[in-house]
Amino acid sequence: MKKFTIFIIVALTGFLITFVGIYIGDKLHDGDTEPISTMQLPFNSFIAATGIVESGSKNIVIGSLVSGVVKDIFVKNGQEIKKGELLFTLDDSDLSHNIALLQTQKTLLLAKMQAAKDQFKLIQEFSHLSSAMVTSEKFKTKENAYKTAKAALRSLNEKIKILTEKKELYKIYAPLDGIVLSSKLTIGSYFDKGNSKDLLILGNNKYNLNVSINEYDIWKFEKNTPAIAFIRGHPELKTDIHYLYTVPFVRPKTSFTGSSTEKSDTRVLHVLYAVDKNISFPLYVG
Repeated sequence: MKKFTIFIIVALTGFLITFVGIYIGDKLHDGDTEPISTMQLPFNSFIAATGIVESGSKNIVIGSLVSGVVKDIFVKNGQEIKKGELLFTLDDSDLSHNIALLQTQKTLLLAKMQAAKDQFKLIQEFSHLSSAMVTSEKFKTKENAYKTAKAALRSLNEKIKILTEKKELYKIYAPLDGIVLSSKLTIGSYFDKGNSKDLLILGNNKYNLNVSINEYDIWKFEKNTPAIAFIRGHPELKTDIHYLYTVPFVRPKTSFTGSSTEKSDTRVLHVLYAVDKNISFPLYVG
């Protein structure tokens, strides 16, 4: 009986120690855990939707009218740029070589044309002195030689002009004032005019929010109503947004939040809102 009593006391003591340990552990765990912020909704009725930050000018993927190897790069990620600023250049060695050859030809052709001009001028002077000194056939021959040389020089100048203008296409300039959102350019890499692969993306300094409204909530949506955007996970970070326009085409949702309850076969209506400039927290495109 005595042993049984001791066993019960030991068991109760063990249970009490275990209970106290669990209680203290929970207290310590609770103390280390930050409470989840609750979102204070500013409207009595509303539509909740997700959105992606976009540049106000939309993301501009820089292209080119020509393909080539990247020679020099003058911008980097996050750099502010001005319209007309040189972004990068492509290798134009072949064009420069061809222009140099044509310039050499031009020098020779100028000399040939000058000689033909001098001979024709001399024939003209002789013919003025006496028509018997110059036959009409010889006069015509010298005249044609001069005209041919002059026409050849004109054609050569046109070729040089075309190649010089084409050479300018190997310089790519900024189409707007803004910022470099993303640059994957590297010197020596090949830039394909038909497939730039998002190597350089620009945007202006304004932000839009592309909001995806669930197809089941579209009937509730009203244009030009007040709207507020919250940063996911930080409802205390919020800003007013202003309606711009609606893309009148319902399409499959392509941007997902990662929630386990989110459906992948959802169709959405895209609505664009402008974000206030004076926001108190950092905002990035994408």
